[in-house]
Amino acid sequence: MSSSSVSSGRTLKRKCLCGDEAVMKPSGTDLNPGRRFLGCPKYPKAKLIEDKANEYEKKATEYESKAKEFDNMTEVYEWRIKEMKRVERKKIKEAGTMERIFWMKLLVALLVLVGGCILFNYGVREEGIALPR
Repeated sequence: MSSSSVSSGRTLKRKCLCGDEAVMKPSGTDLNPGRRFLGCPKYPKAKLIEDKANEYEKKATEYESKAKEFDNMTEVYEWRIKEMKRVERKKIKEAGTMERIFWMKLLVALLVLVGGCILFNYGVREEGIALPR
């Protein structure tokens, strides 16, 4: 964090951008070891908080992308379920049609059989042919 100066009366008080009064600290860098500088009194904690905030932001971005991926997968599965239901309805309709066709064929076969029997009996009676018992 950088510092700025604010004058109050005759003395010059230096304040950090966070609003607290800046404090003198020794540098720990290789270029300026031990050199004193004005810094934020909250620096180690502020840095940790900033790092945590960045970490949480990164995780939030990850979770957002996973949520979008999940939404896309949900849409795909919903589409698959609708398609399966459509195919199932089609198969049920086809099965119903095939069942009706079966019963119609059976009815026609029975009508032909009964009609044949009636015609056969009519022909036997008209001609006077005796049937063996």
